[in-house]
Amino acid sequence: MVKKALVIFRDNSKRELSLKNKSSKTVLVIICLLCFTSNIKAQELNKNIDILMKKFIKLDQFSGSILLAKHGNVLYAKAFGDADKDHHVKNNLKTKYDICSMGKIFTGVSILQLEERGKLNVEDPVINYLEDFPLGNKITIHHLLSHTSGTGSYFRHTDYKLKKSEIRNVNDILPLIYEQKLRFDNPGERFAYSNSGIVILGAIIEKVTGQTYSDYIKENILIPAKMDNTGIKFLDDVVENRATGYIKTISGQFHKNIYEVPTAGPAGGILSTVEDLLKLDQALYGSVLLSDTSKQKMFTALNDDYGYTLQVESRHGNKIVGHGGGAPGFTSNFSRYLKDKYTLIVLSNYDRIAREVSYGIESIVYNKKYQLPKQRLAQFIYKQINRITSFKSNKQIADFLEDNNYKLRSSGHLNYIGYELMREGKKDYALKIFKFNAYLFPDDANVYNSLGEAYEENKEYNLALKNYKKSVEVAKNNSHLLLNSFIKELERFKEKIKW
Repeated sequence: MVKKALVIFRDNSKRELSLKNKSSKTVLVIICLLCFTSNIKAQELNKNIDILMKKFIKLDQFSGSILLAKHGNVLYAKAFGDADKDHHVKNNLKTKYDICSMGKIFTGVSILQLEERGKLNVEDPVINYLEDFPLGNKITIHHLLSHTSGTGSYFRHTDYKLKKSEIRNVNDILPLIYEQKLRFDNPGERFAYSNSGIVILGAIIEKVTGQTYSDYIKENILIPAKMDNTGIKFLDDVVENRATGYIKTISGQFHKNIYEVPTAGPAGGILSTVEDLLKLDQALYGSVLLSDTSKQKMFTALNDDYGYTLQVESRHGNKIVGHGGGAPGFTSNFSRYLKDKYTLIVLSNYDRIAREVSYGIESIVYNKKYQLPKQRLAQFIYKQINRITSFKSNKQIADFLEDNNYKLRSSGHLNYIGYELMREGKKDYALKIFKFNAYLFPDDANVYNSLGEAYEENKEYNLALKNYKKSVEVAKNNSHLLLNSFIKELERFKEKIKW
């Protein structure tokens, strides 16, 4: 009986062992299949992104570095174009770019860190920290973080260009900000993107900590996140692996941005790499930089898809938080897909391109339809000068552009093209484009101001005066923010011609 039981036990043991082996093999097969499928998807993803990027490169519309990751694991990372065209130095994944307004993220993180440490409260009035603050006692730190303070941009100060080369720190910028009028009188009234407001936050950081803004972010963000290739550097600093910014003219020529790029500070201009920004992304998932409570504040949309120094959008079933940036010769975009844990970073030393590249890659990731890039409207209009100047009416121009799949949704694009043509010395063609812009957007006061400028450049003073007056008239009817500027422009012109 015992012997028989032992035989049965051995048989059952063999059966169980056999089942375990089969089960293990099944799991192994499933894992292998998942890995295989994952590899195929990754290969397909890389292939499609390469196709997209080759088109951008062929058109010479992109130069820079790209990184796509999921759960912090890199799926795609490549660099394109030149970091320095003069010396034929290629961009790579360690190339440092000016990330422009993306740097505002560092200011937001810093303020929330200081709130966690009891050094300030975001609901406090600014005047509690900056005793000489002249813009009233209603503006709070919250208003600055959310771009609802009414402060504008110090770049628009009439003395900014004259003083730009002298700016080395936050205190050099404050006088320009303090001399400007608020865009609206009631803080919190509405969203109005403000570089000046973020600089004021930088001043608060310095006041509360006793450190320079640069030293604070290095000690409290860059070192904890192990971002060794990020920091504030000036244009005259020698920086290894630094990309030069390039501006492409309407005729396709490039020139360096060295005399046009703003000085780095709390509102933007930090140098970084795609690899370092992935480290920032991962640090924001944990508690290295901020608590969950602070991150909730930062990632909550308040006005116009904007939280605390972060753009907050919803697409593809994800809350997407991040920031873009642009300056002459540089553009950047940083997107964090919180549900799916994708991270997409695009840094370029060409301007006005990172967002477009990001949307293309995002469409590939989420298997959505997208269009391959084509020749930019500015270059198309420049190359079609003979055809467009032959048209007798604005409707013919509109039909021609539509037939070539160019759609104009705002006046800003054509305005930019008109000024580019003027810089190229093509005054008559610029005038035709400005007139076309006024035809398309008759309720935009700025198009008449630009048209007046073009007529003035062409010494057609009667028509210049007519359009300067028209810009003021239209601005009054539409409560245009630049009404006072248009009035000043009209008075300047009248004084010039003594009418």
